[in-house]
Amino acid sequence: MSIFFVWYVLISVIVFSTPRISSFQWINSMNHQILDYFFSLLTQFGDGIFVMLVAVLFFFLRSRKIGIAIAASYIGSGLICSVLKRSFQAHRPAFFLKEDPSFHSLSWLPLSHHNAFPSGHTTSAFALAFTLMLFSKDKRLAMMAMVLACLTGYSRVYLGQHFLDDVWFGSIHGAGFSCLYFLMYSYFGEKKLSRSQLFPPSFKI
Repeated sequence: MSIFFVWYVLISVIVFSTPRISSFQWINSMNHQILDYFFSLLTQFGDGIFVMLVAVLFFFLRSRKIGIAIAASYIGSGLICSVLKRSFQAHRPAFFLKEDPSFHSLSWLPLSHHNAFPSGHTTSAFALAFTLMLFSKDKRLAMMAMVLACLTGYSRVYLGQHFLDDVWFGSIHGAGFSCLYFLMYSYFGEKKLSRSQLFPPSFKI
């Protein structure tokens, strides 16, 4: 949680104190060939196929409860994210800056121009990280997932796909939906458990 708190405070300060194009250009300009390959690979942490693969692996190999939670958080947050994208219809950096010589993009990654807000990859990455943090007992795994989620958010700006405010809200949305799912699971799960304890399967009303 401390990692997310630092991320949230730092990004919030930049979002609310710096024009969105200026903050984008600042991050996007700090590029290097090694970082190009690194972030083009790491950004897949927020890709839907990867997240659902993690959910399937957890479901069959480690914990059905966590596998279902990962899938539910991804699908739920993703649906809301899609609705928000179509509602705001915000343009992406390439729409404004494609002809700017300083604009950094990668030839092997296609650029999108529309439906920027919020960042879907960032939403999915933080939904996954928070689900692991809330449901898994492996704190090292949760911490690593949170670091990867923050780097995924950063990668979306570095790769020229999003402005920082798209990423900022995506992280809040993904984290918030996972927390909501955890609260609902805790409430209804405990309620179901209490009922099963009160009326065991062998007991007929």
